[in-house]
Amino acid sequence: MPDNWGFVIAAYAVTALVLGAYWRRLTRLERNLAARIEMINRSRETLPSPPKPGHPRPKPASRPPLP
Repeated sequence: MPDNWGFVIAAYAVTALVLGAYWRRLTRLERNLAARIEMINRSRETLPSPPKPGHPRPKPASRPPLP
């Protein structure tokens, strides 16, 4: 059994490296997502407001009858 300790330590080392790389990938993806969300929010703020409607239609009772 003592001969296997090298493999056990190597397995833990590989696992630690893989988890560290995965953690770095997740933080990078989180930063990219936050930057995209910020860009979308900034672009929404700079968009022109939708056009306002023109003159309101008069109510039918307020118009004079047609000749």
